[in-house]
Amino acid sequence: MIFKDKLKGFGFAVVAFLVGNAFVYGINPFIIGCFAAICLAGENAWLSFAAATAGLFVGGSVYEALRYGISMLVVWIILGFRDSINIRGKNILSALIVSGIVAIAEFTSGLIPGSDMDYFNIGVMSVMTFAATVVFLKGIQGIKDDPLCIVTDNETAFGVLALFSALLYGVPLSVGSIIVAQSFFVFMILFTWYKFGFGIGLVWTVISSAIMGVKAGSTAYLSAFLVIVLSAYALQIFIDGGRLMQVAVFLLVYYAVGFVRYDMLLSDDGIKALYSALLVFMLAPSKLLLRVDERAGYYDPENSPEWGRLVVNRVNTLADAFKRIEYTFAGEAGSGIGFNDVGGIIENFTNRLNEAVPMKKTIEAAIVEELSAKEVLVKNILLIKNRDERYEVYINARVRRGRLVAADTVRKIVEDKMKVKLMLKDESRSIVSRNYDMICLIEKPDFKCKTAVRRLSRYEDEISGDNFYIGDIPNGQKLLLIADGMGNGEKASNDSIRLIDTLEELLNAGFDKDISIKIVNSFLAEKNKGERFSTLDMLIVDLYTGYGRIYKQGAATTFVKRGEWIEYIKSTSLPVGITPDAACEKCMKKFYSDDMIVMVSDGLLESIIFENKEDYMKELMLNNKAFEPDEMADEIIENVKSLSGNRLKDDATVIVCKIVKSL
Repeated sequence: MIFKDKLKGFGFAVVAFLVGNAFVYGINPFIIGCFAAICLAGENAWLSFAAATAGLFVGGSVYEALRYGISMLVVWIILGFRDSINIRGKNILSALIVSGIVAIAEFTSGLIPGSDMDYFNIGVMSVMTFAATVVFLKGIQGIKDDPLCIVTDNETAFGVLALFSALLYGVPLSVGSIIVAQSFFVFMILFTWYKFGFGIGLVWTVISSAIMGVKAGSTAYLSAFLVIVLSAYALQIFIDGGRLMQVAVFLLVYYAVGFVRYDMLLSDDGIKALYSALLVFMLAPSKLLLRVDERAGYYDPENSPEWGRLVVNRVNTLADAFKRIEYTFAGEAGSGIGFNDVGGIIENFTNRLNEAVPMKKTIEAAIVEELSAKEVLVKNILLIKNRDERYEVYINARVRRGRLVAADTVRKIVEDKMKVKLMLKDESRSIVSRNYDMICLIEKPDFKCKTAVRRLSRYEDEISGDNFYIGDIPNGQKLLLIADGMGNGEKASNDSIRLIDTLEELLNAGFDKDISIKIVNSFLAEKNKGERFSTLDMLIVDLYTGYGRIYKQGAATTFVKRGEWIEYIKSTSLPVGITPDAACEKCMKKFYSDDMIVMVSDGLLESIIFENKEDYMKELMLNNKAFEPDEMADEIIENVKSLSGNRLKDDATVIVCKIVKSL
C-alpha cells in the first residue's frame, strides 16, 4: 500500500511537470491551478512543486520558473493553513483564494520596471486558474478515489479529460529520435476506448486529436483519427474480442485510412508512434486495463430486484415472528404486548434495515473480471452496510458454460479484492449454477465461541428441569441460555423449555432483547399466576467486537476467567414468571481472546457443601489448567459430584464458553 501511494504521488508529479511545460501564447494558465488541486487533494506537494518548477523551466525560462514558482509557493503556504482559516473541504472558496493570489502576483509583476501592465492577461490568468483548480481537483479526486467513476459522473469525466488535455499539450513532440506526443496520444485513445467504452474513447479522440493538430500544425489529425476510431468501432461491433482483437482492428483501419487519405499517418514518425503505443498498450498490466460496463454506473441498488427481495424477506421475518407469538400464546391470558411495545418493535425493525452503498468501480470491475476468467457471468453486485457498519455483499451470477463453480470460490475472489474477510451467509447458494441466483456474503466476525455443556438430573429416573440453548442469532451474535424450571421433572422442564423456545424465536426474528424478555416474563406470569417460575441466565456475545451482554432473572452466579483472574457476576432479581413487571438485571462486559465464561444453574452451586460457594468455584477454576471448554466442564462436574457424594441438591447444568480469535 505504501509503495502504491508513493507511485501515485510520483504520477501526479509527472502530471505537474508536463502541465508546467504547457505554455500557450507565452503564458501557462494551467500550472498554478494544477498545483493547487494537487495540494487540495492531499498529494505530495514537495515533489509536485519541484516537478512543476522543472516543467516551467523546460517549457519557458528561468524567469517563468521564478514567476510561477513564487505564486505556487504562496498558494502552498496559504493552503497549508486551510484548517486555521476554515476553508478545508470548501473547494470553490479555496479556488477563489488561489485565483486571487494569481491576480495579485500578475499585477505585482506588471509593476516591475520594464514590464508592461497587461490587464487582459491578469484577468485571463485569474479566471483560468480558478477554473483549472476546480476542474483539475475533481479529476484528481476521481483518479485517487475511484478512477472508473469517469463513466458514471460527468463532472469527474470532464475533470479527468481536462487534466489529461493539459498534460498532452505539455508533452513534447519528440525527445531526440523518440516520438513522444503522438505515441502518448495514440496510446490514450486505445486505453480510454478499451477501458471506459466507446463513448469516453470518442470524446478523448476529439479532444486529443485537436490538441495534436495544434502541436503538429496540421488540422488533419482530428478528421483522420475520428475516421479511424469510428471505423474500428463499427468493425468491433461484429467482432467480439479482447485487447489483442482491438489492436488488430485498430492497426488494420489505421493502415487503410493512411493509405486511402492521410499520408502523414504512414510517415516514419507516424509508424514509430503507432507501434510504440501498441507495444505499451499490449504490455500494460491487466489491472490497469480492467474494463467497465458503462451501464454499471446507472445500476440503482435500492431500486434493484435484489434490494427489494432483501426488504421483503425482512418484512416476512417480522410478520412470521408476530404469528409465532400469537401461536405460542394462543388460548392464554395474553402476551403483555401493548401498542407502545408494538411501535417500538416496528421502529427497531426499520432502524435495522440496511443501507445500500456504492462499491468502488475499480473493485467491482476487478471482481467481475476475475470471475469472468472462471466462466462466471455477473449480472450485478449489491453492497450494503448494516447499522453496525458491517458489509454484506450480494452477487447475482451464473456460470457461462462448463462445470458449476463453488460459491466459496466467489467468496475468496471478493474477499481478496475488497480486502475484507467474508463468509457465506446461511441463506446463500453453495454453488453458482447455470441460472442466475444470489451468492450472499457477510463480513467475517473477529471472534468465535467454543462451548461445552454438561447437564445432570437430581434423580436418575426423572427428567431435568434445567434446559439450555446455544446458537447464533442475527448480526453475528452468539446466544447462550440456561433456564431452570421450579422443582424437578416434566413440569419444570416444560416451563424452562417454553421460556427458552420463545426467547430464541423472538431474538432470531430480530426483536429487541429487553422487549423479548418482557414478553416472556409477562406471558409466564399470566399463565402460571405466580405459582410456577423459571430462572433466566442469558449471555449474548457480539462476535465482531467481543462485547457481551449478560441478562439475569433469579439466575446463579456467572464466572469469567481471564488468565489468573476470576470475576463474579451475581443477580438478586426475581425469576421469570413471578410478577408481570419483574425486572431483569443486565450488564455489559468486554471479552478478550482466551477468556472463559462459566454459566451454571442453582443446582450446581447448591451442591457445593462449603459456605462460600463462589470462592470454592474460583479456586476450582484457577487450579484447573484446562485450556478447552470440554475439559473445564468435565472438571467442574466431577468435582461437584465428588463433593456432594453424587447426591445433588437440585438439577445441575454448566455451560463453558471460550472466546477465541478468528483466523
